[in-house]
Amino acid sequence: MATEFAPLAPGTKLATVGTFYPAEIVTSEVQPARFHKGRMVRTSVIRWTEDNPLADIREGDEEVWAHIEGCTPRFVVTADN
Repeated sequence: MATEFAPLAPGTKLATVGTFYPAEIVTSEVQPARFHKGRMVRTSVIRWTEDNPLADIREGDEEVWAHIEGCTPRFVVTADN
């Protein structure tokens, strides 16, 4: 089953792959990848929601992360129960 490669909604909660540092989406957009012909790239601004001094992460800091279609992402969307 194919899934649509789409932007993530602002406020979506996520966690980094492997370390599970929590963050949330500020903005997200999908556009053609410059160096990967025929693929799309999702560029997302994320905001850290907890401090983690060992990883140099401060709550409220923002970073830009990219996810190239067909490649393993650096973060996963989480769910609240």
